[in-house]
Amino acid sequence: MKISKALKSDIKKLFEIEQKVFENDIMAMSLSSFYYHVEKSFFYKVEVNKKIVGYILWLKRKKFYRLYSLAILEDYRKLNIASSLLKYSLKNLESKSLQLEVRESNTKAINLYEKFNFKKVKILENYYNNENAVLMKLER
Repeated sequence: MKISKALKSDIKKLFEIEQKVFENDIMAMSLSSFYYHVEKSFFYKVEVNKKIVGYILWLKRKKFYRLYSLAILEDYRKLNIASSLLKYSLKNLESKSLQLEVRESNTKAINLYEKFNFKKVKILENYYNNENAVLMKLER
């Protein structure tokens, strides 16, 4: 497994992952969003046997970083790739304050974030088109 900064040359593969992982999700990113974020944000890809299988995207805000998206291809889940991406990115983000929103029904993701000491702060009503989100924060 290799984690590194996402490059412009990776965008099509990253977008394919987005389309597979977030199929029929109105919150899925557009191709133009990938071009923007690869230049402006903290965007890391993960490769297994030289194949891009996932990514993590952090947005820098004035006083904190926001986890915007984390996606792993289904065939590569349960290999601790999401944990490795989180661990790697947390080492590379200098801010002491981090936050994210996650679907209330996504208990696997919530458990993962709690493993990294993110705390549930509040419920965001109907954040995801008829589904609540959990706002989670990490202060370190």
